[in-house]
Amino acid sequence: MTINVGLLIAYIVSLILMIGLPIALAVFVTRRFKVSWWVILAGFITFVVSQALRIPASSGLNALFANGTIPTPPDAWIPFLNAIIAGLMAGFFEETCRYVGFRILKKKAKPYPSALGLGVGHGGTEAILLGVLGTGATLVSVLFYNAADQIAKGTSTDQVSYVLAQIAQFWAAPWHFGLLPGVERVIALSAQILLSVLVWKAVVNRQALWFLLAILYHTVIDAVSVYLAQLNWSYWAIEGVLAIFLVVNIYLIYYFWKEESEKEDEEEDEEDDDSEEDDDEEDEEDDDAEAAEEAEIVEDKEDSQEESS
Repeated sequence: MTINVGLLIAYIVSLILMIGLPIALAVFVTRRFKVSWWVILAGFITFVVSQALRIPASSGLNALFANGTIPTPPDAWIPFLNAIIAGLMAGFFEETCRYVGFRILKKKAKPYPSALGLGVGHGGTEAILLGVLGTGATLVSVLFYNAADQIAKGTSTDQVSYVLAQIAQFWAAPWHFGLLPGVERVIALSAQILLSVLVWKAVVNRQALWFLLAILYHTVIDAVSVYLAQLNWSYWAIEGVLAIFLVVNIYLIYYFWKEESEKEDEEEDEEDDDSEEDDDEEDEEDDDAEAAEEAEIVEDKEDSQEESS
């Protein structure tokens, strides 16, 4: 078996991105912005719970289509409806769990960096799990598959030959295919952070519109990816389209950060103005008290003079 060294290196780079980037971002937001690790953990929990709810719900919905409870749409509409349903299910369950997570965190979730932290925890968990259980497991299986051991264990030669053919096909792929998992996760992680920001705004500002926008945006991103895959677009063509969302995600994260920073600066300025006014009032009170004391001293002197005369 010939190993495609370039492809192997590319997959290793992807694994570093999928596992290392979320960890690096978690350390950055906790140290730079003083975000509590409880917020990162909340992101982990919101992802796990959302998948525990979404997967059986999706299976149940598929069963309803299969048994005819829900009419099957015309063939021409199936790719589009599959994409919309997949995106909507992910958006609804993940954003709802995110919303509950922010509500539970309460004061810990009030600062804007907490939105970044929960997004890193949520999207980072997804990236790490896919890296370990998906890309990493695949690499281990193709690198360490031992045909002789499999035959010794009783596996049929036809099955072993089939697996060896699959492994040969894996290594025959262009080297840049190994970068696809990492690029896809970078885009997805940026989306997860932005979605957390949108839900955070819904909680902090008490405006449900932001929550609905988060579900809608999540639906659109996932639907585009699923729909283009069903149309048999090439992997890199799909990632090229999703890269547009990457640019939008980064811009909006930065925009909302600047917006919240300006609000905090204004609040600090107002607090400083209030404190200065309080100081001025205290100074005036002190001046009045001093004037009153001086007046009393003068009166006492005048009384003393009158008594002596």
